[in-house]
Amino acid sequence: MRREPIFNLPALIPVLIGIFALVEIAIGFSGPDIASDLYLTFGFIPGDFAEHFGSDVFRALEEASRLNPDAEELLGQAGIASYLRQHPSAIPFSLISYSFIHAGWPHLIINSVWLMAFGSVVTRRVGTIRFLILFALSAIGAALFHFVTHMSDVMPVIGASGAVSGIMAAAIRFVFQPGESLSGFSLDSSGAYRAPSLPLLKTFQDRRTLRFILLWLAINLLTGLAGIPLGLGEGSIAWEAHLGGFFTGILVFSWIDPPIKDDPVSAASMKDQW
Repeated sequence: MRREPIFNLPALIPVLIGIFALVEIAIGFSGPDIASDLYLTFGFIPGDFAEHFGSDVFRALEEASRLNPDAEELLGQAGIASYLRQHPSAIPFSLISYSFIHAGWPHLIINSVWLMAFGSVVTRRVGTIRFLILFALSAIGAALFHFVTHMSDVMPVIGASGAVSGIMAAAIRFVFQPGESLSGFSLDSSGAYRAPSLPLLKTFQDRRTLRFILLWLAINLLTGLAGIPLGLGEGSIAWEAHLGGFFTGILVFSWIDPPIKDDPVSAASMKDQW
């Protein structure tokens, strides 16, 4: 009798998680001052992004702090703005690099668990290169959506949550189809991960998919609006970035998803459905 291992992840998933862990270890050993520099350099900072397009975010923060010297939050933001004048963040690289930095091990572990659950099925379906493209585009979409809603914010956004949200959104385009499964750990993958994906409009009409989307949106709104801390100073969940990553993933999956080749298993399955 064959025994299946507890985990049978595509190689790319543990590699990504390993990179997250190595970055976290490096930041942990770097000390608080260097860690802050790393967050401000490789995290995504909406205000610094706005400065690159001619906005005067930094000047406005510094002026507001001067007029309100007792406002500690403004004072801190003005200090970050002054730092960024001399040490700009790594834009455009930070549009992706922020997703490899986390606000401590709990943050990293949560994102890793979701990446294992949904990233496994997506990787098996689209392959390594397409998965990395999807991950990168979702990270960029998450950052840009957060930018639209926080143009004058100088607090760095960090974490893979936005990119993972995009991976999750891509998964729901096909995991609720007949013959599919959310189990990314099974060795029995014959014919799996290859059911035709739902067309974009039908994704929002399918009951199971729509229930999942609404539940996911509700959880993100509740946790985000409640201001649940991540452990990085006063930082909290950037739920807008989650939304940006999610809708980026669900939109671009049609382009990322490779054509499905006809095979006896798929053909028989489709015949049974009809």
